[in-house]
Amino acid sequence: MDSYPLIYFAESDRALTSWEYFWYKIPYGAPGILTFLVGVFLSYFAFQKYRKAKDDEKIFQLNLTISFISFGFVGLVLTLRAWIQDVHTLVFWNDILYFFVAPLAPTAFYLTYYMIGKKSKLLLYYSYICWIASFVLYFGIIIGKGFEPTVFEFPFGKYPRGSSFIRPWGILAPLGYFLFILPSFIKHYSHIRSNYHPTLFHGVNLLFLLTTLNAPSILGFKVYPGGFFLFIPMLLVAYGIFRSDFFDVNELLFQKNGMFYFIFGLLSFVLIFISFGVSFGLSPNAYESAKWYPWGVPPVISVFTSVFLAIIVAGANPSARINQLCAFALILTGFYVMQSVPLKLNLSYVVQLRLSQLAFVAFAFAPSIMVRLVFEAIGRKPPTWINAIDFFSMVTALLAPSPYLFVGYYDYPWSRVHHGGPGEILVGFNGSLGLGLVLFTFFKQKDYINFASKWIIGSFILSAILLLVALFPSHGIAIYPISDFQFIPAICLGYAVLRHGALSLEGRTIQLSQRLANLGLLTMIIAAVLYFPLIRDQYGIGESAFHLTMLVLPLVLFNYLIVYIMSRPLAEELDISYFLLDLEKQKADEEREKALVAQDKAEEAKEESEKLLLNILPMKVAQELKEKGTVTPSRYDLVTVLFTDFKGFTKVAEGMDEQSLIQELDACFTQFDEIILRNNMEKLKTIGDSYMCAGGLPMVSRTNPIDACLAALEIQSFMNQLKEIKISLGLPFWELRLGIHTGPVVAGVVGRFKFAYDIWGDTVNTASRMESSGETGKINISKETYEHVKYFFETEYRGKVHGKNKGELDMYFLHRLKARYSQDADGKAPNHVFRSIYQKISEGANVRWKNGKD
Repeated sequence: MDSYPLIYFAESDRALTSWEYFWYKIPYGAPGILTFLVGVFLSYFAFQKYRKAKDDEKIFQLNLTISFISFGFVGLVLTLRAWIQDVHTLVFWNDILYFFVAPLAPTAFYLTYYMIGKKSKLLLYYSYICWIASFVLYFGIIIGKGFEPTVFEFPFGKYPRGSSFIRPWGILAPLGYFLFILPSFIKHYSHIRSNYHPTLFHGVNLLFLLTTLNAPSILGFKVYPGGFFLFIPMLLVAYGIFRSDFFDVNELLFQKNGMFYFIFGLLSFVLIFISFGVSFGLSPNAYESAKWYPWGVPPVISVFTSVFLAIIVAGANPSARINQLCAFALILTGFYVMQSVPLKLNLSYVVQLRLSQLAFVAFAFAPSIMVRLVFEAIGRKPPTWINAIDFFSMVTALLAPSPYLFVGYYDYPWSRVHHGGPGEILVGFNGSLGLGLVLFTFFKQKDYINFASKWIIGSFILSAILLLVALFPSHGIAIYPISDFQFIPAICLGYAVLRHGALSLEGRTIQLSQRLANLGLLTMIIAAVLYFPLIRDQYGIGESAFHLTMLVLPLVLFNYLIVYIMSRPLAEELDISYFLLDLEKQKADEEREKALVAQDKAEEAKEESEKLLLNILPMKVAQELKEKGTVTPSRYDLVTVLFTDFKGFTKVAEGMDEQSLIQELDACFTQFDEIILRNNMEKLKTIGDSYMCAGGLPMVSRTNPIDACLAALEIQSFMNQLKEIKISLGLPFWELRLGIHTGPVVAGVVGRFKFAYDIWGDTVNTASRMESSGETGKINISKETYEHVKYFFETEYRGKVHGKNKGELDMYFLHRLKARYSQDADGKAPNHVFRSIYQKISEGANVRWKNGKD
């Protein structure tokens, strides 16, 4: 077997162009980009909270939004200092970006002032001083005296000196941390701990410490700035402040496929970048080496196959977890093989190295995703020590941009191959660990694993073997890297997952999307055919075909990705909307037919009038009215009253015509009617956009507080579903407040010509205050109702809340059924345990509770 020398990678001693300098410095600035992206994301999240907050909380959220933006721009500034070679360009961008960095200090001191309960005015005054320093900084930049062209040069970037307009700002922030923030945190730590999660305390301190670690490099000392890693404490701070909301973010990212679409959005960017890179950055010189053919064909096929199958698998059923994991695994495999293609071309090694490092940042998570895919396929929960694989994946992802992933290369006849360093060895170890876990599980559970799951496991084993064999050439053993043939296990995996589940139903809009995808594919093929003669003389026939393949294939994949991934959820929502509209039209036609029949058949007038009377009055009350001509008022000792009211009704209604407004309101109230009917409640009246109903009358019941809460949860769920449909269609929507109270009332019939069944008493007024004192999208209940339902439902005590003309009232938010009594994950539908206890209560039994259990 031939021996090939190891060529170590070293930075060039000659003067570099700006483009070459950028490729050399990519690893140093990469963490700053992550800090910038995290800052932007968290600032958006904080801004959404700001829009919903009130009074002091609003000021706090605004400062938090600005603070996240500022810390994020610190990461961007440091990245540009690592990537930009020209000093004047660097100074220009430092001046521009410091407009966003400057609010960092004053907002941070205000946040600290707020978090310690406003118990130290010195922090507030110091934030004002920092604002003054920020405006001095702005003034210096505006008059052209911001950063100076004198720079300190380090391997990790160039750091310009700040002028006398900037230095006060740079001194005040770290000085104020040690003089005011740290002592205040220590003094008021108990207050912070009782009101916030401990991660907030650690996150704020780490933010200031990492920011302070920028000072050595600014002063000329060779210390890598800690500001590159500000994304870590920013996440800690956000979790400490928005802890409950972060669970909503988790739902957004995973349960609602937010991370899924984020990954495919990132993939879209990568595909477009590849196409543009091939078009503008790949010169004929790149094909001077004989390695591009045939050695470049297998990885190109593998990339296309992996990404295309990921799109098909994801598009088949985007909401299925196994489809999500399979698509992730295929994409990560595609990233690995993608970095193999440039190694076959005559490119600068530093470009090949950086592209491979960027690919390995994503590929490092392949073992973690693949192992989860296997356990999902066999229907088993992954063992807890899968966290070790996750940990090693995270470590290898962090090592990927560093010099520890690859330390040189071998020049084999088929391509260059990177010589693996500690980072690559850790990737191989982590993959072997995942393979061992899968093999152990397979042999232990093989008698219970179905055919499709065995294909999934087999594809993982084959892929892992191909990747592990690739470690040999990376350590000097001249074996062709068969990992370029990843399209073989990719096809097996895609086939297995598609066999594992069924494709979702095709709708009208999906069929249109497929036609558009085929039309886009045909257009690109025609464009490629027309473009081929223009480059044939420049590249040659073989090179031209390969060049066009790498140019067009990413666009083909992007075309299908947009159609099958990005447009599919909207298409499904539109199909649902079409179905609902057809259903509503059918219901409307039926109502018109009923009205015509009623008009044509006079002999049925009496029967129809009785039906109408029953629609207006409860059956028992209507029967008494028909028999006696009057209704005797009655007192009920246990009645639960429910009020609803639409938030922003007037504003939304202003943008609707009268007919649409009435139809929309009627559709909502009709659904409310059906819900309360199922839950043994009586509709009383509607006043504008308000809806009032009650349980426990005219038929006395002991379960009416429970019935009201079940009805409220169902109404809330209906409004949430309606809101999602409206948002996907770009239409305005209404949001609802619900209030519930239990107590005694007097009920009777008022009116002589237009009867109305109504109730009176303080219970009605209190129920109304429960609604008006609640929050949008939540169910607000009184203490009296809480005492009746606390064993069945999960609630949140709000404290004493002022109710108009009622003084301070104990109020609770009703969230869901307790897990013990719920048959679904959302806690909306009761199970057989609940119904058994409910039946006993309704029959008059006294249920004894012990520690919240019957």
